[in-house]
Amino acid sequence: MRDEIEKIPRGFEIALFGTAMLWALASSAIASRSAHGIVVRFKLDTIESLLSAVFLVFLVVVGFSLLDWIATRGRSDADALPLPRRAGWGMEWGVGAAVGWGLCLVAVLPVLLIGNLHGRLMLSGATLWSAALSALTLLAMTLAAELIARGYGFQRLIVAVGPSWASVITSFGFAAALVWGNPPRHLLVALIDGTVFGLVLAVAYLRTHALWVGWGIHFAYRVMMAVVVGLPIAGRNDFGSIMDTYTTGPGLLTGSGFGLDGALLTALVMAGGMVVVYRVTKEYAWKYTLPEIVAAGYEVTVAPPAAHTAMEKAAAPAPLVQILATTPQTRSVVSPVEPPRPEAEHDFRQH
Repeated sequence: MRDEIEKIPRGFEIALFGTAMLWALASSAIASRSAHGIVVRFKLDTIESLLSAVFLVFLVVVGFSLLDWIATRGRSDADALPLPRRAGWGMEWGVGAAVGWGLCLVAVLPVLLIGNLHGRLMLSGATLWSAALSALTLLAMTLAAELIARGYGFQRLIVAVGPSWASVITSFGFAAALVWGNPPRHLLVALIDGTVFGLVLAVAYLRTHALWVGWGIHFAYRVMMAVVVGLPIAGRNDFGSIMDTYTTGPGLLTGSGFGLDGALLTALVMAGGMVVVYRVTKEYAWKYTLPEIVAAGYEVTVAPPAAHTAMEKAAAPAPLVQILATTPQTRSVVSPVEPPRPEAEHDFRQH
């Protein structure tokens, strides 16, 4: 592991975290401008968000890998991008997607049941194409978000301040990034919702030491909310959907134009989501997070107590008596009677 190869001071670990976050901010700006330039040049307005997300993933992957290589002088064997191609990684992502789908359903259902959710289904070739493109965009966007918030920088912060504080710090930063571009009416509620959702994703990483489960949760929650249900996510309503949906009622319940990411009930849903993630990742935690037990020291043989030795001797079975086969000294078959000799028979006739 990395820490076994080279022990890095705590202050340097914090500096690596800060550098990773600065690189993420710079990468976001570069990716956005690059995508906009290509869209304007080739008139591809419909894929600008997708291009920006793909460029951001590429820049983050290259930047974090290079940063880790510089920090360890190329001697680190740790993966700066925690997406290991281990057995069952697809199933891990699927488990996360199921949890994300459930979180979206539980968050939307109360608003629907009290009659504050309204909408109509719109199925056409154009809406299906727009929905598919939005799903691909969210797939790349959520991957970029996971790499930034719970990737290399998160690993370095865990080493520096521990997993608990690292989870709180990165989750609050994750929430602040969500509300930065489009501040909601109830800012504090949105920050709480985003922070608790970030903690759900942090638990997914800490329980698996990989991003597969967290990425699945993040993607499924976003794509269900934006593409299937048709509600805004973190104030963004520019994603294609098969539903034309809007909410009415108090903003604390519906989040108003910010979406359910600014609703008070969402924080409770996400808090319950942490318990669910903890339970469904039990097997992964056993396989991937528990330290390996390595034998060490000297072999020690302890002599048994004298009383135990005496009991073993007393309980020892009697020796077996073995009967050996013997060879008879006399013949067991009687020899046939020999015929009389001719001389004796002749003498008898003379008499």
